[in-house]
Amino acid sequence: MIAEQVRVHGLEQLGDTLAALADRLAELTGLPHGKAYRLRLAAEEIVTNVVMHGYGGRDGLIDIDAGYDEAWVWLRVEDEAPDFDPAEHDPTPRLSMDPVMAPLGGFGLFLALSSVDEVTHEYVHGRNRTVLRVRREAGDEGGTDDEAARAGGH
Repeated sequence: MIAEQVRVHGLEQLGDTLAALADRLAELTGLPHGKAYRLRLAAEEIVTNVVMHGYGGRDGLIDIDAGYDEAWVWLRVEDEAPDFDPAEHDPTPRLSMDPVMAPLGGFGLFLALSSVDEVTHEYVHGRNRTVLRVRREAGDEGGTDDEAARAGGH
């Protein structure tokens, strides 16, 4: 069942759109706030990566679907950037750097992939399709806007 579908043309719409979708999914499914928050953060990282790297910082079409079934809640991100499977990204070189010497950033995909229970990707008819899933089972693993603000996030 698809709960919502939106089209995003750039980062300006990103935060509000993904927050609204995550809130709506939590409402419809009873998904604990922490899981909805992790799903939202993972989607924000994927979409930011598409805009900054796939589209080179320019606007580009991004479709975001949200849905759920008995076992899963998901956000699906589709874009027309060059083929890129985020699950094939190897964070080992970045994670093994001395934090003092390492450049800022570089953890987005690592955080996105570790925030959800399942990530799938396919490239179909010139479009990336990345699906981020969390299990619907009970249990809130934490994560709030307040925690992100204290950590210097959004």
